[in-house]
Amino acid sequence: MISIIDTKVGEHHIRFFTQAKWMDAYIRAKFRVLEASSGGEPDLEVELTGDYGGPFVSFDVAASVEAEEIFFRRTDYRIRLSGDFRQAQVSVYDDFALKHALMNLYSSYIVHKGWGLLVHSSCVLEAGKAYLFAGHSGAGKSTVAWLSLPRQVLSDEATILKVEPDRVTVFDSPFRSGLEMPYHGGGCELAAIQFLRQSSEIKRVTLGKSDALMELFGKIFYWPHMPGETLKIMKLFQHLIANIPAYELYFQKNDAFWKEIC
Repeated sequence: MISIIDTKVGEHHIRFFTQAKWMDAYIRAKFRVLEASSGGEPDLEVELTGDYGGPFVSFDVAASVEAEEIFFRRTDYRIRLSGDFRQAQVSVYDDFALKHALMNLYSSYIVHKGWGLLVHSSCVLEAGKAYLFAGHSGAGKSTVAWLSLPRQVLSDEATILKVEPDRVTVFDSPFRSGLEMPYHGGGCELAAIQFLRQSSEIKRVTLGKSDALMELFGKIFYWPHMPGETLKIMKLFQHLIANIPAYELYFQKNDAFWKEIC
C-alpha cells in the first residue's frame, strides 16, 4: 500500500509517496505533516524507495544532466529529478542516506527557484530574531545549539534561509542531527551570522563582507549541475551578505557567548 504524506518545508508543500513503513515513519517524525484537508497542489512530489546502493563511503556527490533529467548520485543514494523541478525519485540505502538525499534535493530545489539557501549551520531564536552559527566540521555548531537551550533552536545542522533582496528569513528545519525541537511559528528574521572559533576568550569581531562571502562558500549544501544554477546561488549569496552582518564569534563551551550577541 502506498503511503501519501503532505508536508511543509519552509514555504513549500512537498508530497511524499512511499511503500516502505520505515520511510513513512521517518517523514512523519521529522517533517511538519499537513492535514489531509489542507488541499492544494504540491510544489514538489517525491517518490521514496529503499534497497539502493551500499553503505555510506564519502560525502562526494556526482551531479549530471541526462535526457532533460537531473541526477545526483552517492554510494548510498540516488536522486532523479525532472527538469522542471516538480517531481523526484529518491532511492536510498538507509535513514542516514535518506536525510542527506532530502537535504540535497531541497537545497537544489530552493536554489533553482531563486528562493533561498540551505546552510550547514545551527540557528537559534532569541528575542524574536534568529542568529545563525556556522563553521567547519567540529567547530561547535551543534554544541552552540545545545548550550543555547531553553531558547528555541530552529536548526542544529542545516538552516533554511529564504533570501530576498531586502531581507533574510529563517524557517524551522526538519534536517537535524539530534536536537529535535520543532517550531511552527512561521519565518523568523535573521539578525546575524556568526562564524565559530573555539577560544579561551569570548568575543565577537565584525567580519568584512568579502571575508564573510568566502567563509560561506563551503557552508552550503549544494552540488551544481548546470552553470545557470551556479549564477543563481551567487546572487543569493550577494543578497545574504548585503543584508546580514557577519561576525567571528570566539567562544568557550558554555552559554556566556550570548552576552556578546545580545
